[in-house]
Amino acid sequence: MTTCKRLLLGLILFIPMWLAAQSPVGNWKMSVPDQDGKMTPLAVTIADNGTYAVDFGADGTVETRGKYTLDKDKLTIQDTEGTDCTAQGVYTIMVDEKNLTMTRVSDGCPNRGGPEGVMKMERG
Repeated sequence: MTTCKRLLLGLILFIPMWLAAQSPVGNWKMSVPDQDGKMTPLAVTIADNGTYAVDFGADGTVETRGKYTLDKDKLTIQDTEGTDCTAQGVYTIMVDEKNLTMTRVSDGCPNRGGPEGVMKMERG
């Protein structure tokens, strides 16, 4: 097999892994401060059908549900249940096999994403 064919074969095998690594679909965990500054765990499930669920306290009870769309590295989210604010938020995302980082571009819900507008999650 020539070097060119090997390189092409390697790229063909690598592309599906790269595409899968860019997807935010999966189970994620993070912690956020409550009103008293105590860290509260969150469990976030992002489904491949364009929906997500947030479990505050990671106790098995989903408090917030929403929908999302993904366009390259832009994730648009909108809570549909469990919150007073249903405005859309747009975030750029970076995903690898262990981490998801969402950085706010714009968001009509002022508390989502915290004061810095960055949500860092670990797969879990």
